[in-house]
Amino acid sequence: MSMLDRRTLARPAPWQARRRYPRIHLDYDWVIDSASTSTWGRGLDASLRSAKLPTARPIPEEEVMLYVLLPGRARMFRARGRRLATRDGLVVRFDDVSQDDLRLLAVSLIQTGGLRAVPQLDQKFHRFSGLHRRFLATST
Repeated sequence: MSMLDRRTLARPAPWQARRRYPRIHLDYDWVIDSASTSTWGRGLDASLRSAKLPTARPIPEEEVMLYVLLPGRARMFRARGRRLATRDGLVVRFDDVSQDDLRLLAVSLIQTGGLRAVPQLDQKFHRFSGLHRRFLATST
């Protein structure tokens, strides 16, 4: 029998193991709007499918709109989604995002977190370029 019991090893939470798109920290202004309240702040962890906002303010409605001020754009990024409350913030899962907004968010995520922010691009680029993965990561 092994000295390490697999039941005693620390494992990530099931929702972390299922995450396909990693969240990248963006230091941008954001506003979350619902039917009864609005909240604003700075800094969020975003992916192409969701965003985690560092706010503890309760929002009673499940349907919300998220606006993010991305650089290089006069209009704000808009996403309609569903809110999920967590212990250390609020998660908004995107239900409706325009293709232009999604493309601009992807560019911002790649500029900040490198190709690992979009797993399909990371895999394709690695496969066709022949470069080692350490050369594909950006350091910030």
